[in-house]
Amino acid sequence: MKKSFSILLCVLAATAAIAQTPHKYGIKCAIVKTVTENSGGQKSYTTLWFDDYGAKERSEVTMDMGSGMGEAKWVTISLPDGKSYMLDRSGKSAKANPRVDVNYLDMSEKVAKSRKAKVIGEEKVGSRMCTKWEEHVKQILHTATVTSWVWKGIPIKYTVDNPRSTTTLVSLEQKSSLPASLFTVPK
Repeated sequence: MKKSFSILLCVLAATAAIAQTPHKYGIKCAIVKTVTENSGGQKSYTTLWFDDYGAKERSEVTMDMGSGMGEAKWVTISLPDGKSYMLDRSGKSAKANPRVDVNYLDMSEKVAKSRKAKVIGEEKVGSRMCTKWEEHVKQILHTATVTSWVWKGIPIKYTVDNPRSTTTLVSLEQKSSLPASLFTVPK
């Protein structure tokens, strides 16, 4: 009886801890596609799959290298274990790094301070009313100003001043679930 009661308490405590974890996005599950164009006309395309309000994410970026050089592609999977995994070209192995999350729904003071992030208003982008953010993100040789239009925690448009680029939403498809295989990291 005591053992069953202890197990029940552990399950309840774990459930409460998960429930208190801040959601990164205001919707449970989606596929978000964006296109980024830099000042030289080069484009990259990103597909973001997320589930469990952003606890699990998969991002695939494809960039046209120009001048007949083909495409570059990279895949990152971020999981609730606090790590992001960059897959190699073959997709058969991955390198783990600490997960870096910018949570626009519940930005920590530490992240806000490091990015010098602040809300500067609200603005409609298409049919979505967005929170407009301004951030000053330290780069290797300079600080870039990033202006983001964020809907339900999802940046659907953002601009960077140096090097100049603009990212815009191509599509956003809400889902009830996604295949677990999207978030599976190779051994």
